[in-house]
Amino acid sequence: MDGRVKPGHDGFGWLHAMTAHEPMVRFLGTLRTAGVRISVAEGLDAMLAAEMVGYEDRQLLKDALGLTVAKSAEEKALYDVCFDDFFRRDEFKGQALGNSEEGEGEESDGPSEAGESGTALGQMLLGGDGAALAQAMERAANDVGISQIRIFTQVNLYARRIMEQMGLDELEAEIGGMRRMGTPQASQQADQLDAAREGLREQVRDFVQRQLEVYARGETSRLRDEFLRQMRLGTMGPRDKARMRILVRQIARRLATRHARVMRKKRKGQLDTRRTIRKNMPNDGVLFRTFFRFKKIDRPKIVAICDVSGSVAASAEFLLLFLWSLREVLSGVRAFAFSSDLMEVTETLDKQEPEEATKHILRTIGFGSTNYGNSLATFRKNWLGILDRKTTVIILGDARGNRTEPRADIVRELSERSKRLIWLNPEGRPVWGSGDSDMLRYKPYCHLAMVCNSLQHLEEVVSDLLEAERSG
Repeated sequence: MDGRVKPGHDGFGWLHAMTAHEPMVRFLGTLRTAGVRISVAEGLDAMLAAEMVGYEDRQLLKDALGLTVAKSAEEKALYDVCFDDFFRRDEFKGQALGNSEEGEGEESDGPSEAGESGTALGQMLLGGDGAALAQAMERAANDVGISQIRIFTQVNLYARRIMEQMGLDELEAEIGGMRRMGTPQASQQADQLDAAREGLREQVRDFVQRQLEVYARGETSRLRDEFLRQMRLGTMGPRDKARMRILVRQIARRLATRHARVMRKKRKGQLDTRRTIRKNMPNDGVLFRTFFRFKKIDRPKIVAICDVSGSVAASAEFLLLFLWSLREVLSGVRAFAFSSDLMEVTETLDKQEPEEATKHILRTIGFGSTNYGNSLATFRKNWLGILDRKTTVIILGDARGNRTEPRADIVRELSERSKRLIWLNPEGRPVWGSGDSDMLRYKPYCHLAMVCNSLQHLEEVVSDLLEAERSG
């Protein structure tokens, strides 16, 4: 195939000149970037569908691919936009870039003083070969790595690289040579090539801008999500909180999947060689049946004690949401919240959606004046018995008790009775112990004390907790 647009088709014939599956690999990449979940099997199905229906009929290709990769209404909407942007190839349709209005009726039947264009790009421009220009531009874009474009400031850079890859330097040298000849015919042809070059430059830039939309779709959202992951939890507004709750669920789902997969692998146990050989002796030693030594793996037990006073309420809200989103890999999660006194909130979290439950908890007991000593004494009196050597205690708070009795002795007792005690403090280490902070009194009894004031910190804590339980 020569890459020309076939009559009666919508401009896709030239795609057959490309490597069979290269467009599909890039298209599937753009879909994933935009947020469409595509498994390896679905990607292979999409490639097979494209191979069967071809690229000539746009609507047929769109319908065939849509059936293989878009699985929900939201994904279908993303797919439609991505498909239309990715497979749009109409930059040069019906345009003879090399013909100006004044010179439309003038053609050269053979070599002239100026001579015909000696470069491939010049010949395509003067001949108005839109299909060949489209193919050359696509090939040049692939060569310069257009799929790596991510930000708008790269548009001019990639446009220049594409032009150079198409032969811009040779074309400019040719135009300069024609002008130096000084003849009317040479000057006229130089003007035609100059105008065609500028028209090509504009269309290449438009093409690059569309590629930015294609390949950077979802990049802005990812950058914002990454920013939110590192933002201090206490400083975000309502809109950011709504997005953060979605991120918490996504991260929790990913951690749960990874942890559950490893647990399933570990539960398979090790081959019991002696028992296997003994049981297969009647089979002349042929191992028809295998036996394994199984190790019982207990899911981690968590007791979360959260300060929900005004200074740390946001951190407590997202920690509780995180833990309740991981219920499938955590057993016996008990949650407690306190300001001036402590109460158990496990039942509230069980009966309501985590987002609504945390809001209810904050309305009920949150944003009060903090008293760590009184709250710790309440826990010791009513719930100390729930701790054992399999329990991890997580205390989240800034350790500022408004100069009330800190009761560090109770923290020591909690540490001694549990497997580990982790203290998460939203404040930076330099201010631990300053003013009314009792953090330095509690720290000696903590197996781990760390700064935790962002979603990234929470993710690291929970991930390390699951890793520790997995290896322990």
